[in-house]
Amino acid sequence: MSLDRLWNIGARLAAIVVYLFLLMPLVIVVLFSFSERSFFSFPPTGFSLRWYEAAWRSGLFLEPALRSLVLAVLATALAALLAVPAAMALRKLSAGRLRAALEFAFLSPLVVPALIIGIALLYAYNRVGLLDTFAGLVVAHTLIVFPFMFRAVLTSVLGLRQSLLEASEVLGASPATTLRRVVLPALVPGIVAGAIFAFIISLDQFTVSLFVTQSDQVVLPVAIYKYLFDVNDPVAAAVSTVLVVFGLAAAFVIDRLGWLRHLSGAGA
Repeated sequence: MSLDRLWNIGARLAAIVVYLFLLMPLVIVVLFSFSERSFFSFPPTGFSLRWYEAAWRSGLFLEPALRSLVLAVLATALAALLAVPAAMALRKLSAGRLRAALEFAFLSPLVVPALIIGIALLYAYNRVGLLDTFAGLVVAHTLIVFPFMFRAVLTSVLGLRQSLLEASEVLGASPATTLRRVVLPALVPGIVAGAIFAFIISLDQFTVSLFVTQSDQVVLPVAIYKYLFDVNDPVAAAVSTVLVVFGLAAAFVIDRLGWLRHLSGAGA
């Protein structure tokens, strides 16, 4: 057996081990949510949907879930409204230090740990009266999801052909018409891909939400966290499984539509 073949086999085995390591926690949570027992045991015994019914009947997660959904929609919409003009402005700059610095600034929330952002917002919100308010949550989640939206939109913006913009101008279209009829349709894949990822990240955001909420504006991840303080049963696993399935379904849609490249920066 050649050295190259051995290397390929070893690389594939390593990739399988990494995938299993990453997926194992999710698999355990999903299996636990269907268990008949109220305590964790592996391998799980039996099959039951009682914990999903208990999560629904408890009434502890419905309001936080609705709040999380509305919050994710608003944060995603605001991120899109900010990302499109930011990406268009960055496109007009020639490649250089200024453009690189601005792009890094827009993407900086990806670099700063969520714990640091949460602590910073806690102190800031406490001074301006936004702590434990829905408006404060919207601002915090918009800050968190903006880099994902910006990265996806920027990839689409940099892929715009200048000839299309020039042709629209030559044919007498106003800047507003060019934006509406030429630019925005070309940005749809990037906007949709960024929106789906931003929505998922906002829906699943725990660390920052924990710091900027107390009791009035609890979102779903924080509600699950607080539930586990009092009760240790598969109800939390059932709610978490719903979130996992939703996230996987959204990622599958993005991958099948070929929009994942807008987040990776391919073609930029």
